Amino acid sequence: MLEKAKEFFKDFTFLGPKELFLLGTIIKLKHVAKGDFILKEGQYNYNAIRVIHGLLCHYVISQNGEEKTLLFVPENNFSGSLQCTINRKPSDEYIVALENSLLLMFDIRELENHAYKNLGILKMIDQSRKQIILEAAVRIRFLIAHSPEERYLQFTATYPNLEQRIKQKDLASFLGITVSSLSRIRARLAKS
Repeated sequence: MLEKAKEFFKDFTFLGPKELFLLGTIIKLKHVAKGDFILKEGQYNYNAIRVIHGLLCHYVISQNGEEKTLLFVPENNFSGSLQCTINRKPSDEYIVALENSLLLMFDIRELENHAYKNLGILKMIDQSRKQIILEAAVRIRFLIAHSPEERYLQFTATYPNLEQRIKQKDLASFLGITVSSLSRIRARLAKS
């Protein structure tokens, strides 16, 4: 698993052999089939997840029973329940595989125990949490400050080719619009 750790944590250039060996001892690879739930609302899952291959979706169910897509997690991106991993509370969302996926997982509690003795691991956790906060701020701005068409264009620029891998209803939900509004935006952009 040391080679896998080197490959999967290459973005954290400050990690040395000692940290990579430690990560290699706690990471697990898991295959999940399309439609399998990694987590459901009310459950606990303390794993930080990196998508090696495939696609995950985070969503909530509104009071009226409607699914609201929060996040798509394609290859080389991280996933997991913030309620579980940070607050140690049951999940307030669902995470499902939209495709057959290969996931790298590690229990954040175990990682945090190692961080008390290892500054490289602590720095990795800190950097990861800063990235989560930044991405949440971008998502809030995305929904509040941009028109539906701007949100669609930003999505296609940020995630090229992802649109072909997801259902239209899920994309519309992620953009905060209806499916018919998404169709009108696509038609308008196709004409221009």
